[in-house]
This record gives sequence, structure tokens and C-alpha cells, in this order.
Amino acid sequence: MKQNKDNTYPIDTDKAWDNLYSRLKNDRLLPCESHRKRKIPLQWIATAAAIFAGVIFSIFYFSQNRDDSIVFLQNKDDTGTLVATLEDSSVVYLAGNASISCPAVFAKNQRKVELKGNALFCVAKDAKRPFIIETDKNVTIEVVGTIFAVQSSPENPFELSVKQGKVKVYSKGDKNPVPLVAGETVQLKTNGMTKFQTADFQVFNSFTNKMCFKDEKLNNIVNAINIVYGSPKIITEESINNRTLTVTFENDSVETMSELICMALNLKQINKQDTIFIRQSLK
Repeated sequence: MKQNKDNTYPIDTDKAWDNLYSRLKNDRLLPCESHRKRKIPLQWIATAAAIFAGVIFSIFYFSQNRDDSIVFLQNKDDTGTLVATLEDSSVVYLAGNASISCPAVFAKNQRKVELKGNALFCVAKDAKRPFIIETDKNVTIEVVGTIFAVQSSPENPFELSVKQGKVKVYSKGDKNPVPLVAGETVQLKTNGMTKFQTADFQVFNSFTNKMCFKDEKLNNIVNAINIVYGSPKIITEESINNRTLTVTFENDSVETMSELICMALNLKQINKQDTIFIRQSLK
């Protein structure tokens, strides 16, 4: 991307617009085909973008148990990833037909969740409260703060790959854990756990091709994007962090995701080097 003299880089707004327009057209959300694309008011675009996102997300499911102390998250579709931020700021990317349940507020000595299916975890570091995952494969995972992908669906053997940090994996009845570091994978076989070097790093990317957020705070959405993409980094103005949005990103660049967020929430972005700043629009 070409950098300007003032240390800013331009966003291809025409391309981003065309992508958004094509999405809206395919879902018949345009008010009138006879209008030229650029004639549609920006305010309507923002509303339509939010509506479009809501329509896409209607196939996903978010609920809170009748017991307010327990949160249950489930992705009822198999074409995208449900992304949610937990109470401790850890981020979970749930694959199709996967679910987790956990306390609405974690205990003081540990953070425990139950997982069914495949997921990518980006666990917030807290040395005093280990993050523990119980799976339906009779495997327990323990970490402090790390990024790793778990395969725990019924049709495949249990497998865990570490992208960052350290992980301990316990199989049922075994008191000695299998320790893992970044670049390593462990698989549960009939004769026990087998550890080897990660061969396919697509296991991590598969969770971010289509990311879906449901009534999520803006700062959580931005954090989830920054974790997996790294650059350019998005930084938001503190006053807008608690705004909520339901949105789906599918194979979009960071620049396009940022533009769609700004359109939907009527915000403004400033691009400098490898950082995108999002702030309130000046009236």
C-alpha cells in the first residue's frame, strides 16, 4: 500500500463501497435499483449495513441461562464463527455447531468453562486464576494466558494446537499433563496423547474467515480483530467503546472491516502508517 508524505495511507473507498453495495444488492436491501450507487445517503447506508449484518446473524444463537450466574454461547450454524468476549476479557471464536458454558463472573481462584465442538481461544493473562476448559472428550485444558485452537467435535479425535504461550493438556485419569508450547500440537489417540510439531497453521486461520458478532461492544470487536490480524491495528476513541453492533465480516481486510464499522455507527476513521484511528464524527 502506497504511503503519502504525511505518513498516512489511503483506503480504497471505492472498492469498499462496491463490496458493501454488492452485499446489499444480493440481499435485496437496496431501496431502489434505479438510483445510482453514490446517490444513496450515507445515513441510509449505515442503517442498511446494520440491517444486513442483523439478517446474516439471525442464524446464530446467543442466550443467557435462566440462572443469571451462567452464560451459554452456541453457534447453531456451520458456515461462520461466533466471536464473543468473556468476563475476563478472554476472546472465544466458536466454530459451527460448537458451544461453551461458563460463569457470568469467574471465581477468584480459577476461570472454568465447558466446551463442546471446535473453538479458538485467546485467553487473557491472569497468573492467579488459571483458565480451565473441560471438554466432552474427557480432556481438560489448563492455561494462564495464550492463543490455541481446540478440535473437540464428535466426528474427529481431540486435537489442540498452540499458536502462542504454553498449554497443559490432561486426559481422563492421567495426573501428568502433556505440556505444549507455540508451534506444537497434541492429539488424543486410542493409546493416549501424542505430541508433534504443528504442520498446518490453517487451523488458526479457519476461525477468522467469517467472523460474526452479536450485540458486541465496539472495543470487544476491535480487540478480537486486532488479536488475529495484528496489522494495521485499530484504535478507538474511549467515548465510543461501549457502542454495540451486530455485524458479520467475511474474508474482509482490516481496512474494509474498519470502514464498515464506521458506516454502521456513523463514525470517522483516520489512517496513519500501520494504525487506523476510529473516533466520533464531527457534526
